Amino acid sequence: MKKSMFYLVKYEVLSNLYNGYSFFFGAIFPIFLMVIISKGALNDVPSKLKPELTAGLLIGMSMIIPLSTMFIGYAATFSNELEKDVPVRLSLFGMSGTRLFMGKLIANYVFLTFCFALYLVGTLCFVTIASPKPMAVFIWIAAIYLMSGFCIALAHGIANIIRRFGITYALVMAIYFTIMALGGMMGIKLKDLPLELQNISKLFPFTHFSNGYIDFWMGRDYNFAPLIHSLIFFATISIGVMIISFKVRGRAES
Repeated sequence: MKKSMFYLVKYEVLSNLYNGYSFFFGAIFPIFLMVIISKGALNDVPSKLKPELTAGLLIGMSMIIPLSTMFIGYAATFSNELEKDVPVRLSLFGMSGTRLFMGKLIANYVFLTFCFALYLVGTLCFVTIASPKPMAVFIWIAAIYLMSGFCIALAHGIANIIRRFGITYALVMAIYFTIMALGGMMGIKLKDLPLELQNISKLFPFTHFSNGYIDFWMGRDYNFAPLIHSLIFFATISIGVMIISFKVRGRAES
């Protein structure tokens, strides 16, 4: 059984690497945005402020990685498998839905780690950022892995309910670009949004890392309450959708 899990994880990791979308948007795209914006938009910024603003960009653009790899990539792959009845076929060989999910979870975390490491190497080789507090780096990285788990739960639930690649892909893409736009990752500043949209945006943890976390990074006072509330909200929504999918489709099929 351990050997079968190893091959399952290996297969899932290779599938993510061969998936052009997951690899491009999870690894190449955030590096491209980070370098282009820091070299272009921040060109006229005073040299004393540039390292801090560049660090803020580094944190904000990193939010694209879990959204691309663990949300869109997972939803697209799993919905395609469900549409082709792949889990049902694997169950005939003793591969339960729970075991399949665990294999996917491990593989996607391996892929996430690869993309995140590539992001750090690909950006820090070209830009200079302000030195952070060690605790700020730890919380940032830990939060990325935590939010990634919530992203997988949400993606799994959506795909398991819809079970059609086209509809699932369209829905997760809409959610992806909405979160990016509201979170300030597409050039629209949070403060420039209408108040109602700002309030909606603050419900998601990605927004708080893209806007304001730089204060903690630089050692200034930072209120963690909104970030913690957003993590709880996102976890509730994600896990809730997955549980609903179990109720709708049956746990054995999930």
